[in-house]
Amino acid sequence: MKLDNKILSLSWPVLVVVFSAFLWSQQQYTVDDAPGPLSTAHKDSPGLKNCGQCHNDDLEVLPNKCLTCHQEMASRISANHGFHRDKAEDCAVCHTEHEGDETKLVDLDVNDFDHEETGYSLLGKHKTVNSCLTCHKEENSFPRKTAFSYLMKDSRCLSCHEPQHPGRQDNCQVCHGRNNWRVEIWGRKTR
Repeated sequence: MKLDNKILSLSWPVLVVVFSAFLWSQQQYTVDDAPGPLSTAHKDSPGLKNCGQCHNDDLEVLPNKCLTCHQEMASRISANHGFHRDKAEDCAVCHTEHEGDETKLVDLDVNDFDHEETGYSLLGKHKTVNSCLTCHKEENSFPRKTAFSYLMKDSRCLSCHEPQHPGRQDNCQVCHGRNNWRVEIWGRKTR
C-alpha cells in the first residue's frame, strides 16, 4: 500500500507537466495577438488566423517557414544562386511584416543596388543598360500580388536576346563575349 501511495504521489507532477504541455500545444493565437495587420501580400494567405504557417511556438519567424511558401527562393538558395544565396538565415531582417497593407516587403533602391550581390556581374555591354526593366521584364519574373519581382525565371542570354542561331546553339557564351556580339574564338579582332 505504501508503494502505491509513493507511485501516486510521484505521478502527479508528471501528469501536470504532460497536461500543461498538451494545453500549450493546443493554444490558438487570435487576430488580437498579432502585433499589427499583415501586408497585402500575406493578409489572405497565410492570413492572421494561421500564425503557425509563419511562426514557431515562440512566435519567431523561421526562414524554413518562409521558404515553404516561397519555393522559387528556396530553390535558388539551395543552388547557391542569386541575391539571397547567402542571406537565408533571417528573412525578417529585410522583409518586415505586421506593418499593414502599405508595407513594402521588398524595399529595393535600384540606384543603390549592388548587382554583384546577385552573382551576375554587369560586365561589358550589360554595364551600359540604363534601366533594370530592360532585362527584368514582367513576363520573365515571378508573379507577386502587390509588387514587381526582380527574380528572373530565366537568366540565360536568350531570355532577353533574340536567338541568332535557332536550334544550333543555346549557350551563346561559347562563342560570344559580353563586350560585343562579334565572335571572338576564331582569332578575329573585334571592334
